[in-house]
Amino acid sequence: MAKYNWEQLEKEYILGDYKSVSAFLKDKKIKNNGTTRKYTSGWKDKKRQKEDRKKTKTIEKTIEKESEKEAQQIVDLKSIANDLALNVIKANSQLEQYIVKNKKKTKIVKYDYEVGKPNKETTTENEEIEILNGIIDRQGLKMLTSALKDLNDILTDKQGNTEEDLENAKQILVKIKEVANNGTNN
Repeated sequence: MAKYNWEQLEKEYILGDYKSVSAFLKDKKIKNNGTTRKYTSGWKDKKRQKEDRKKTKTIEKTIEKESEKEAQQIVDLKSIANDLALNVIKANSQLEQYIVKNKKKTKIVKYDYEVGKPNKETTTENEEIEILNGIIDRQGLKMLTSALKDLNDILTDKQGNTEEDLENAKQILVKIKEVANNGTNN
């Protein structure tokens, strides 16, 4: 009878895609007799244990990836909340400020009486920008209040946040930025 490296054969079987020990032995052209069964006893259990460990590790890695994704969402929400708070402060201080633009155009035409038509035109344009205080922009104030309430609702339930919640928070930030920008562009 030929000598086999049973330890090496066991590793090949356990790490391979063989359905059974007998299929493995058949593939390797090793006779399935009493001596062979003595050396291969326990291989099937070891292969099952390896498959169980593999499934467990797969589940653990999947859970880890999902946890990282959820943690990143919470970090993103906190970042959005910080940006939002800064923009709310900026917008709040600008609710009673308005930008007034005054444009003045002056057109000077030199007329050539000999030819009977203008020979030179000059247009000067002056623009003055003033920031004035007035009454509080009520619509802007309502938008700020609504955005803060929505953000508070999202942030108070951190466990149940979804990607939709993150997107909602981003939209709220966009609203606040619009209010802040409108306060400086009116």
